[in-house]
Amino acid sequence: MPKDNLLFKLDNLEYQFHYLNGDLDSFRPRLGSTTKLYSAKGKKTSKRVAKLLSELEPARITEQLNALRLEIFNNKVYHLEKNLRSILLKQINQYKPKKSAKTDFTQVIENLEAKYGLEKFVELVCKSKIIKLAIAKILPSKNAVPPKWFENHEFWAVHNDKAHEFNPSRIWTEVLLQNKKSDQLVSTLMNNEKSKQLLSSFDSGMNVFLGIKKEAKSKTFNEESQDDERIESKQDSKSKVPSKESPDATDEGEVPELDDDVLKQYDNLLADSEEENEESEAPTLDPNVNYNEVTDEEPDQESGEDEELESDEDSELYSKTHKTKLPELMAGYYSGGDSSDESDVGDDKVAREQLSLKEKKKNRRGQRARRKIWEKKYGREAKHVQREVEKEHEDRKRRQTEYEERVAKRAAKSAAREVEEATRIDQRFIKPVEKKAPQAEHPSWVAKKEAEEKQKNAKFQGKKITFD
Repeated sequence: MPKDNLLFKLDNLEYQFHYLNGDLDSFRPRLGSTTKLYSAKGKKTSKRVAKLLSELEPARITEQLNALRLEIFNNKVYHLEKNLRSILLKQINQYKPKKSAKTDFTQVIENLEAKYGLEKFVELVCKSKIIKLAIAKILPSKNAVPPKWFENHEFWAVHNDKAHEFNPSRIWTEVLLQNKKSDQLVSTLMNNEKSKQLLSSFDSGMNVFLGIKKEAKSKTFNEESQDDERIESKQDSKSKVPSKESPDATDEGEVPELDDDVLKQYDNLLADSEEENEESEAPTLDPNVNYNEVTDEEPDQESGEDEELESDEDSELYSKTHKTKLPELMAGYYSGGDSSDESDVGDDKVAREQLSLKEKKKNRRGQRARRKIWEKKYGREAKHVQREVEKEHEDRKRRQTEYEERVAKRAAKSAAREVEEATRIDQRFIKPVEKKAPQAEHPSWVAKKEAEEKQKNAKFQGKKITFD
């Protein structure tokens, strides 16, 4: 029997629950198939979904939702407890101290076996660990209220009863701390790779079940837009002069107004763009300064040199950043000097190849590569795929006809055999078997028998000899 997709059922029930409450905007489905189902554009599917949503009952949906959540949680807990117990018990039974190990737990294991029994000790540790992990996931804070489906659960009762056998705090204080080095043993066992993998899979499964991971990762549209604005503002601040951000600055990027006292500080530092343009267009000399004494060079030369330096720097930057593309050679390639003799061109291998009229062999793809390209482009409609399908169909048809012919031959042979047997039986009943008279014995056989009989009836004919 195939297993039920409980997460898909949970998604459907939660969608229906939020639909009845009118807060679908806050619902984040776990599976993409849930969104596709309820936002289908087909007429039949949309009608079926609309009919389903119109027949919903809040009480029945809530009851089914609580029962399904409890079932999923119990399945996860059962799987974790079963596998974790087998892993820890196997580790304890097969424990052998390594030479490089700092502590030897052989004596600790013997004491625990004598006091509790290894199976009971492993059960206490596993159950308390699972209760602690589950409650930390379902109730992340102490003041959190347990959900309705978890109120009557065994784990919640064990957590509240400090004297219970499997209470995590009791196991820690009365079992692990009372027995020397038992807490180190448990931490060593839990540090195994299989145990870590099992616990991490349980953690991720609980995140999916409770919707923790999706809620943490998902962002609303407003949050994403705010993040984009922050990134843009950071980039602008890097490109401009660094300045302290004012606390009154808003998220929308409004520029804060400055006081008059602050603006007065920048009066001498700022200049109008029109004045700058005029100065650049017509540079003037100070009449009070004797430029012949100050320098031997004229200001025009200095400015010209400065412009040349700036242009050189700009050209260097342009050459570093900009990559020029050369045009393709139109008349082939000539290696060697500036000579344009036909003999030099003829001696060059590259020139001979380019001047030759022979067509070069194209580097064509192989058959498999071409077929892969056709499959990507046309899919099942590719010609070679259609040919293969037709060939396979013909082979199947040929094998079917051969099989039918063999079956027909076997049937004909069996029918002929039955007819022959029937005729034989009829002949036996119709014609009685004639008894043949015994044939006369062979003369040699008769002579041999007579000789044997004579030898049997022969009398003793020897002479009696006496010795003195």
